[in-house]
Amino acid sequence: MSGASEQTAEGNPIKGVISSRWIPEKGDAGKIYGSVSFWLTQDFSLGADYRPLADKAGITATWRALSENPDSWKPAIILGTSVDDFRVDDREIQSRAFFGTLSKALPKIDALNLTLSPYAGAAYIDELDELRPVGGLTLRHESFSLMVQYSGTDTHLSLSRKISGNLGASFILWGMEMPGVALRWRF
Repeated sequence: MSGASEQTAEGNPIKGVISSRWIPEKGDAGKIYGSVSFWLTQDFSLGADYRPLADKAGITATWRALSENPDSWKPAIILGTSVDDFRVDDREIQSRAFFGTLSKALPKIDALNLTLSPYAGAAYIDELDELRPVGGLTLRHESFSLMVQYSGTDTHLSLSRKISGNLGASFILWGMEMPGVALRWRF
């Protein structure tokens, strides 16, 4: 989970994140997406996203209710809300979702220089009026990471590379079939 407990390349706590995504095969509401969020405290961020081709904006919020303890079994508990893309019966919908997850970075596998971080939880998808399971796994190796996630309706894959201490780029396979790219700048 990115947040204020992480640091920029200069060693300062992260105060904000700007991200953008382009997935050419998605509909107008999901093809181009941008967001900005600010960590108002170490455990609470507030932000906005914008979908310019559909002229839609939304509010995002994330609260780290419990921070993970790297020296024990204690996971992080994350609660939040955002407007996300979901695919149901071959139609793409955008819906406000409210989510809660447990996440935990497992002990590093030194021989492979690899850290595994699973998460699991649930999301209430407003447009569907349903509570759905969510989950995923991140494998991190130095400046690369691979994330597989289930959003409640689709499975997504992203391969990310840290370009600098603050800038990252990702290749996305949305719904395991629509390729795209994303950029993230943390400051």
